[in-house]
Amino acid sequence: MPRIRLGGQKSRRNAHLSSLLGQIAHLDRNHQNNNVDNLAFLCLEHHDEYDTPTSQSKGWTIKEAKRYRTMLYDKIEEMRQTPQSEMRVAVPQYRLPVFGQVLRQTRYGMNAIDRNTGEEYGVPAYPLLYKASFAFDVTNPNPLDMRILRFYVDVTKFIDADIVDVWWGDMGGGMRVREFGCEIEPKVGSYECVQISDGFDYIKLSSGEMEAFCINVNAIAEGVYWLRLGMEYSIGGQTKKIEMDNEIVEIGIFDPVFHKPVHTSELGGS
Repeated sequence: MPRIRLGGQKSRRNAHLSSLLGQIAHLDRNHQNNNVDNLAFLCLEHHDEYDTPTSQSKGWTIKEAKRYRTMLYDKIEEMRQTPQSEMRVAVPQYRLPVFGQVLRQTRYGMNAIDRNTGEEYGVPAYPLLYKASFAFDVTNPNPLDMRILRFYVDVTKFIDADIVDVWWGDMGGGMRVREFGCEIEPKVGSYECVQISDGFDYIKLSSGEMEAFCINVNAIAEGVYWLRLGMEYSIGGQTKKIEMDNEIVEIGIFDPVFHKPVHTSELGGS
């Protein structure tokens, strides 16, 4: 049920106007007198105060209670006259999840040329139908628990390119994290991630907690892709989505049958 608050009243006595949780009070304190003019809606706290003998020392008067009652009636009537679409509902505001830097785990790179424009690209690369792995972490900055519902990958741009050469180099190892898989097509779109790791049904982050993840992307065609990771989560009864727009990842996909990688030590030597 919505709350009503009227400004301009510095006294705590306006509490009976700020909440619709309360009772009907008999202003003359005669519970047998149910005349409409003798009744007023008060919050639970101030109803108790009004009915106690000490209410006189607090300055409570029938005239004052009736004045607040009129203000309450006026506010309710105003709400009734306001279209539902114009009524403001207070929605709790929560801070966005904090994402760590997206780390691309690959030992390959490639040079490619856009077949339409001739533009050249030098990008981290992955063999066709192999896992393109992206590691990152998520932290919950809110006082309430945050439940991660799903991850997804958006292909924001794709170029059908001619691959000039492919190379490989040494790559360090990584820590074990919660893994998800995602298969993408050579076109712009949003692609759902599927859980790979065993041992958990859902992910819940407590306040200040951080969790590490890895998204393994499989592409079915060669080319240059621009990828954006996204997440859907819930907090405080609200379901939200967030995309890492500042972490759009550019990668190349090559078919090792036609493009055999050479080691970086062999590049630029001839």
